[in-house]
Amino acid sequence: MSIEKSSVNQATNTATYAQADNSKIVMGFWHNWVATSGQGYKGGRFTEMPLTDIPVQYNVVAVAFMKVDGGSSDPIPDFKPYKYSDAEFRRQIDVLHTQGRKVLISLGGADAHVELQSHQENAFVERIIELTDRYAFDGLDIDLEQSAITAAQNQQVIPAALIRVKEHYRQQGKNFIISMAPEFPYLNKTGIYIPYITALEGYYDFIAPQFYNQGGDGVSVENIGWLAQNNDAQKADFLYYLTESLTTGTRGFTKIPHDKFVIGLPTNNDAAATGYVINPQDVFTALDRLSAAGLPIKGLMTWSVNWDAGFDRDGRAYNWEFINRYGSLVEGGTPPQQPAAPTNLTSSAQTQDSIALQWAHSSTPVPAVRFMIYRDGQLVNSTTATQFTDTNLPSDSAFEYAVSAVDAANNESARSAAIIVRTLADSGEENSFVSAPGNLRDVDVTATSATVMWTASTSTNALKGYRVYRDGSYISEVVPSQLSYTDSGLLAATTYRYVVIAEDITGKLSEPSNTLSVTTQSGNEPGEYPQWTLRATYLAGNIVSHNGKNWVCLQTHTAYVESWAPGASDSATLWREVR
Repeated sequence: MSIEKSSVNQATNTATYAQADNSKIVMGFWHNWVATSGQGYKGGRFTEMPLTDIPVQYNVVAVAFMKVDGGSSDPIPDFKPYKYSDAEFRRQIDVLHTQGRKVLISLGGADAHVELQSHQENAFVERIIELTDRYAFDGLDIDLEQSAITAAQNQQVIPAALIRVKEHYRQQGKNFIISMAPEFPYLNKTGIYIPYITALEGYYDFIAPQFYNQGGDGVSVENIGWLAQNNDAQKADFLYYLTESLTTGTRGFTKIPHDKFVIGLPTNNDAAATGYVINPQDVFTALDRLSAAGLPIKGLMTWSVNWDAGFDRDGRAYNWEFINRYGSLVEGGTPPQQPAAPTNLTSSAQTQDSIALQWAHSSTPVPAVRFMIYRDGQLVNSTTATQFTDTNLPSDSAFEYAVSAVDAANNESARSAAIIVRTLADSGEENSFVSAPGNLRDVDVTATSATVMWTASTSTNALKGYRVYRDGSYISEVVPSQLSYTDSGLLAATTYRYVVIAEDITGKLSEPSNTLSVTTQSGNEPGEYPQWTLRATYLAGNIVSHNGKNWVCLQTHTAYVESWAPGASDSATLWREVR
């Protein structure tokens, strides 16, 4: 495919192509990766789900992410469904289309590594069109973060490419939606997101600034003072005045038309470090004030639908709190009433051809009348009991199970946390054998990495490799000849637990090795690490010196204000002292 550059003067563009309709939207991001325990800011776990499980009140879904993986040799961002075939993922998007919903591909993420040069513009255009046609995406959302915003020639190449893509589909009578989800501090009049907004003026459909993860940053309002993003007592004022500033281009911010403005909020406290709205009335109050001021906005965005269906660190379901609160903003929409997801899914027994399951379910707030059992993501049966035995299974095989609840009105809950269970080996067959890796030990530990080593396993069949787990989560697999692994990007002065499991070519797994606890070094001498600097960008795990102490970065961020300095008033979620 060859896409020629448009003759449109991109620098002085004033053309306005057909935009998306003017109805309100509630946009949610969808995770294209595996859920593991402890991924939330408060230690919770998000829920994996197909797109078709997302409540219909989310009338715009942004698939996260189109990006360049760190180890990829292809510099052009790409996308692949993490657990579905292309045909199945396209089918899910087609279902959402029949419901009148839009599905965007989101470009970016915290680890995007997007660095485009001018000579790569054609290839980038072709990649976007290829993905759009393959999966039937309705548009693209720019969600670049940190260094990727200004990396290479991104600020010129990405807008120019999107204009060409928009024109390509316009010639087919389609509107290719362009949206953005910048962090709001980047939107002051000299902010690093401004080149994208300026270049795409007249082309973008809406912008959803992130009103979260900014701690004490905010807006200064005459006769009121400083309204910080993390000040829960003044949340309604913060939401109103920051939005008013951005939709009128005042108080030092750029202007985004109110009918193209979407407020971005975290779904819950696990979805973001700060920014969660405790009292939903604060949102409705701000929206009412904006309408009264002649500035009604287009809707709300949240990170993310998976966290809306997720669980806190104690296993309590968030139970679609965000969409229950705000789903009625969608024209004609009413908040969904759904039962809570089942909990404590376990397997009580296994045979050579069957697996017995049991689970628990609360009768509040919406009673369940039956339960749906999913094996490897596919519905296999339903029952009114809180137990089920799956039969006619092959021996010595592993399966992933999850269960959902359904109420009398046929509303289905989020699925439970999944478990993996294996049937027993057939006693009539020659059982294969894989021994556990031995003597797992550490051989090199720094402040940010740990190298572990083990002795080889023996097996009946050839070995496929070794799986490495950190704190109960799979992190990597190495070839049989590699009997060591270096885990990098760790936090200083932090204890991690490692286990290694061998796997043969038939997929049979060994018992786990011994569990190894490793504590990374602290680096006790102040001055050993670089000094913290205002406006610098820090990655999670970076160590700096500040005020005679060493500090480890807890989450990737740019140090916009002094109050984000290590040990300062708004830095508790950003830095931890290394002792």
